[in-house]
Amino acid sequence: MMRMRHFTVDLNRERSATLEAVLFDAPSPEEQPTPLEHPRPAVIIAPGGGYMMLSQRESDPVAVAFLRRGFNVFVLRYSLREHAAYPNPAIDAAQAVRWIRAHAGEVGVDPRQVNLLGFSAGGHVAALLGTHWNRDDLVAAERAEYEATGRGDLLRHGSRPDALVICYGALSVDWVDGDEEILRTAARVDCISAVTGETPPAFVWTTGQDEVVPPSQSLRFVTALAEAGVPFEYHHFQWGCHGLSTADELCDADRESLPVNVASWVDLAANWLRKIGEEK
Repeated sequence: MMRMRHFTVDLNRERSATLEAVLFDAPSPEEQPTPLEHPRPAVIIAPGGGYMMLSQRESDPVAVAFLRRGFNVFVLRYSLREHAAYPNPAIDAAQAVRWIRAHAGEVGVDPRQVNLLGFSAGGHVAALLGTHWNRDDLVAAERAEYEATGRGDLLRHGSRPDALVICYGALSVDWVDGDEEILRTAARVDCISAVTGETPPAFVWTTGQDEVVPPSQSLRFVTALAEAGVPFEYHHFQWGCHGLSTADELCDADRESLPVNVASWVDLAANWLRKIGEEK
């Protein structure tokens, strides 16, 4: 019998950071063998919302889409508004990756296939962890937080995502203007300049009609990946505005407004994640 589980893990109560799990449960002994895949690869979804809110249409429909494609899914509700300053969102994402690996057996996940997917500002969170996971300042901030909350054991598990999926992500802050301190702070969260050979493989897509996040940011990000020797797949869809989510009826009942081709990104990303997982 196919069973599903749905529960929420508190990551940081002061910041209202949580990890919501939606997953197929492990089959019981009497159900063996089972046609259901087990363990499954994991996808952590970081919705967009400009660090002010979290878009429901970039969480629930995406969870359904990847659950249907054989992934166990986790929605990361990372730090927002007054709590959104670095390194808080990156700590939230790192803790999510570590928590899933620490509890992989319980949640039916392959700990070698813990992937991080983000939209817009959530794409920034995903890329931020992907490029900063081994930075001394982030690891030190993680350690201090985990020790204060009694979760120091999480540090035994890696925080580097196995792969990234960046959907019209806000990846650069080179548009920021201000004094030297502001520019220095902005530079800390720029993901394009932070790419190294240790950045995880990435699937990146954007649309040519995005007027919120310049599509050129995604192109510059994959250029940096190429220069660093990091595997990637990149799709630039000619038509489509910002915030398309799954770009199908799951997230938009007005089918006539949906741009051509963009909905294909879900299958493309799922197949790419599978292939990346097979190569481990």
